[in-house]
Parts: sequence; structure tokens; C-alpha cells
Amino acid sequence: MLSELKTYISKPVLVVRENDSLLRATREMRNHNIGALVVVNENEEVVGIITERDVVKAFADGNFDATVGDYMSREVKGVKIGTDIYTALKTMVDNGFRHLPVVEGDKVHGIVSIRDLVKALVDLDNLSNMRIEASDLNSCPVCGLEIDEFGYCGCGAGSD
Repeated sequence: MLSELKTYISKPVLVVRENDSLLRATREMRNHNIGALVVVNENEEVVGIITERDVVKAFADGNFDATVGDYMSREVKGVKIGTDIYTALKTMVDNGFRHLPVVEGDKVHGIVSIRDLVKALVDLDNLSNMRIEASDLNSCPVCGLEIDEFGYCGCGAGSD
């Protein structure tokens, strides 16, 4: 189903560890054209997220030798892989996030960005418009009833 988040998850899952250098994380983001990385511990459990904004803050502070753990966000809210697009978007808006890890149990399946969700909404809108256009061929725009061979429906509004 198009409204499921799993269609829009960025893969492969790219992760870093807290003790990795911020420079390494930055290179990973640049090399893969992404804006965030999931931070995991030695048990592969999500412990944070590091984003472009975190990197900018560190470099603005002049802290070029920082580790991921020095600047990552530790309060991470993830969503489950079966989450619908609306719920994921609401989670982002309510918490001021631009990226969300997508998890199932203890396993990270990917990450979804605000850009991914905007694309999903555009896709859903296009699908909805296609359905409306197809239904408009045979139904009245006022009442939705089928238009007869003379161009009129039960409400009398007609096809014009």
C-alpha cells in the first residue's frame, strides 16, 4: 500500500558508532548524499542520530576533532516499519525532527527524511487525483451519481 512508510525508507541502512570521528560521519553523509546517520552501540541498538546540523554546529564551534557522540542527538524517536506516512510526519512535526529511524524490534531497517515524506504525500496526491479523474468520467461532480446517456444525473445538475 502506498501510504505505508516502508515504500519511502532510505536504504541501505548506514550507521556509525559514538566513538567514530565526526569527520568520518560527515564523509559517509557526503558519499551517500544523505543528511543523517543512525548511531548504534556495540549491540547494534540505536543510541542516537547524527545529522548535517550537528556537524555544522561542531565545526562552527571549531571542534574539528569531535566524535559522533559529542554532537549526536540521544533522544531518538523511531517509528516501526509498518507506520503510515501521516503518523511518521506527525512525529517529525511534533518533535522538530527532519529524520526518523525506522525500526522493527531491535533492528534498524532504514531512515526516513522529511524529503521522503513530502515525496510520499505528492505520490498520494497524484494517485488520488488519478482516481478522481477516472471517476469523473462517469459521475456527477455535484452528487457523485452516474451520469446518464443524456448527460444528466439524479440531482439534475448534469455533466456541465
